[in-house]
This record gives sequence, C-alpha cells and structure tokens, in this order.
Amino acid sequence: MKPYYGLAVAALAAPLLVSGPASAHHGWAGQDNSKVTTLEGRVDAVRYRNPHGELDLTSGNQKWTVTLAPVARMSARGLTEDKIKVGQVVKINGHRNLDPARLEVKANDITVNGQTTSLR
Repeated sequence: MKPYYGLAVAALAAPLLVSGPASAHHGWAGQDNSKVTTLEGRVDAVRYRNPHGELDLTSGNQKWTVTLAPVARMSARGLTEDKIKVGQVVKINGHRNLDPARLEVKANDITVNGQTTSLR
C-alpha cells in the first residue's frame, strides 16, 4: 500500500507546481489598480512573444518595462508586430507595479501613430 501513497501525493501535487508560476505571472495583484499611470516616451525595444508582448520605454529620464497583451489579441486588434518600432514615441495607460522601485506597467491601452488600441 505504501508505494501507491507516494504516487498519489505526486499526482495531486503536480498540477499545483505547473499552474502556480503561470497564474502568478498573469495576475494583476502586483499592480496598483487604484489609479492609471500614463507614460509617453521612446520605444527602446519591442518583444512580440508569448505569453504577452513587452516593450522597453524611456519616459523622461526613466526606463520602463511595459507589459502588453497576448500577441494574438494585439494582432486581432490590428496592432501587429510591424506597427511598433524602436525609436517611435508611444503613449501607454496602465497600472504600475506596487513596488515603486520597479519601473513596470501593465498596459490597458497603447497609442501608436495617433491610433489607440485597447489591450484588455
């Protein structure tokens, strides 16, 4: 009976180990959802990759990391990979990381070349 006990525990624990980091990664609990942060600045890097796009943005004298939407959602809304280029000025509205030392924002929307795309 004892060999099956260890197998049963492992089988029950496996889904928790796999889903834990993924669900924590995509949550909004680490963001200040009480107010919207607006940034406007130059795009330093763009990463169209799963699970979501990202860009590095210089706004003022600060370098920010901006989390965008999943690539499929952005593409479906017309924000394809060729729309955001390094050197462009974009505007972001979103929610800042709760840790003020981390210059990170999860974007609600992005304005590129005068066109605003919802990312939610």
